Amino acid sequence: MTASNDNEAFVPDWPGRIVGNAGHDQICAVLVFDVQAVPDWAGQVLAKVEDVISGKSTGWEMAMNAHILNVGMEVSDISPVYDDAGDPSVQVKTQELRTALVAWCKQIDR
Repeated sequence: MTASNDNEAFVPDWPGRIVGNAGHDQICAVLVFDVQAVPDWAGQVLAKVEDVISGKSTGWEMAMNAHILNVGMEVSDISPVYDDAGDPSVQVKTQELRTALVAWCKQIDR
C-alpha cells in the first residue's frame, strides 16, 4: 500500500511479508521510524545491506532514530536504541530485510 495523498502515511509492504510476524513487524518499524520516506537515505541503507550480502563488506551496524541495525551476511539483528521499554532484539534474514528495503525504495519514490 502506498500513500495516495500527502496526508496519508506510507505502510511498508513487500513480497512475502507476513503481518504479525515479529521480524517482519520490526523491519516495518525500521522502515517507518528510522529509514523514513527519505529516498536518498533508503538508498544508502539498501546499498550497505547489499554490500554485506555480496561479501563486499563483512557487516554493517547503524544506530538510527529508534533502532540499532546490525547487518550480517545471513542474519541481521534489530534492537531498540533505548531498552528501557524492555523490547527484545529480533533477528531477521538479511535477504528479507533487503527485499523490504527494495520495495520501500519503490514505494517512497513515487
